[in-house]
Formats: sequence, structure tokens, C-alpha cells
Amino acid sequence: MYFSRVRIRPDVRDLHLLVSGNGYGAHQLLWKLFPGDEKRSFIFREEVAREQMPFHKGVKGEPVFYLVSGSQPIFDHPIFAVESKAYAPKLVNGEHLAFRLRANPTIARKEEGKKNSSRHDVVMDAQYHLLREIAADMSIATTGDKSKIKNGIFEAWRQLGNAQYIEKKLQGIIAANERHAEVLKTGLKPFELLDWALKAQMDTALETWLAGKCERLGCAMVQDDINRRLKFQAEGYQWHALPRKGKDAGFSSVDFEGEIEVMDAELFTKALFDGIGPAKGFGCGLMLVRRV
Repeated sequence: MYFSRVRIRPDVRDLHLLVSGNGYGAHQLLWKLFPGDEKRSFIFREEVAREQMPFHKGVKGEPVFYLVSGSQPIFDHPIFAVESKAYAPKLVNGEHLAFRLRANPTIARKEEGKKNSSRHDVVMDAQYHLLREIAADMSIATTGDKSKIKNGIFEAWRQLGNAQYIEKKLQGIIAANERHAEVLKTGLKPFELLDWALKAQMDTALETWLAGKCERLGCAMVQDDINRRLKFQAEGYQWHALPRKGKDAGFSSVDFEGEIEVMDAELFTKALFDGIGPAKGFGCGLMLVRRV
């Protein structure tokens, strides 16, 4: 296996304007670094060059790509400047690693009338579930998109004037997530309470998703010694539209970082090579690790 850093050559002006943020376009261009591969044999991650290499002369806002591949990319390419080295991490069980991962978290849901399960965005699924639950508690409509249900909740809340049972429910959701519990001390208004509950619900759902992935891939998330909280953070949720695939087509990405313990070195090494989760062709799934 090989680990590579790929930059757009400085003399190829303005190409980054077409490539930056366009996961599938970048994927197609990067594939040209492996002319002998009929099937994709690499996973990649896009970053901003000036954030990754702040002391390199001439570096600006163009993208830089990190790749893990089964074969070594070619170096003589008119568009890309390639640095590459053999990638064979020597991991042992019990070792702790800091990690960064951009992933596409999805969950399978069985739908009535369909033979196979459908994949759903973890964040949207968790928030939609919470909104429908609250709407049902308030005896209002639970159908429609997330925005419609949320507006219905606010309208019903205004009419009720005092809905302590809903406030307690939302406060409980926030309090259950230690990364957000402190915000309860600030005295939240109803709409703020709901927004923070949705954030806590999202955070908890992402933690559950990643913990499940780790368990199946030979690692475990680590708790800190003081607060017993998982050393974990999820941010940068983005929706990437794919209009060529259909009006509503697209995928989401989330940036995870934290600390993990290697439980099965062989299985986890395979995950580092193969990637984690779906949408690998769009720049998701590559986990960057370092020893701590």
C-alpha cells in the first residue's frame, strides 16, 4: 500500500477552482494517477493547502489531496505534483491513536412495501425522528419535511404558552449529552432549547454510528480519565448535491476526530487501507492516524 500527498502544480492556473469541493470531479482526475487500474484502488481526502502546509512558499487556497492506494501513483503528470511513500503501519493491540476521519454516516431503515432496506443520512434521520416525536407529544401533524414539522412545533408552543413537559423532555436530551449539557446553565428560550436538543441528538447519533463502526473494524473509542467522556468530536456537517444523478441526489459528510484504541491490529489495518463507510468515491472514508 502507498500513502501519497497530491497537489495541483503551481503552473496549472485556476484548475483548483474546478476541482475544489467537487468530490467526484477530483476522484475522476486522481484516478488518472493510476493508469493501469480498471477499478478504483484508492481512497482520498481533500484538504486546503494553506492549512496543511502553512510554511510552503506560494501555497494558497488550492486543494491538497491525501491518498491511500494499492499501487503507487505515477509521478510524471501534467496537472499533479505527487509525493508518495510505502504505507505499512505497524500496529499492536492496546495502542492509542489520534484520528481524523471524513465520513458519510448512513443508517439502514426498513421501509414498508420495499424488499430491501434504504440508506438514510444519520443526522437527518436522528433530527427528523426527534421532531416527529415532539410533534406527536403535542398532538400536532408529524408529516412533512423537517422545516414544516419544526415550524408546527413552534406555533403549537406559542399557543400553549407553557409546555413544561416538552421543555423537560428537551432539557433531558441535552443533559444526556455531556458535550452539550453545559449550555443548559445559560437559560434557553424555547426555540434555542429545541435547536440545542437537535444538536445534541445529532451528536449522539454520530457518536453511536462511529462507535459501531469502530467495534466492527477492530478499534474502540477512548474515554478521558477525568470526566469519562469519549475523546470524540464531530463537526463540519455538509450536504453535497449531485444534480447529475437526480434532483434530490447527494450525500453528506462529517469530520470526526478523537482518540481510539487498537483492539484487533490486523482488522483495523485493513480498515485503514479499505476506508470506512460509503461515498469513498467522493472523498470520504480515509482515516488519518498518528500515535499518541
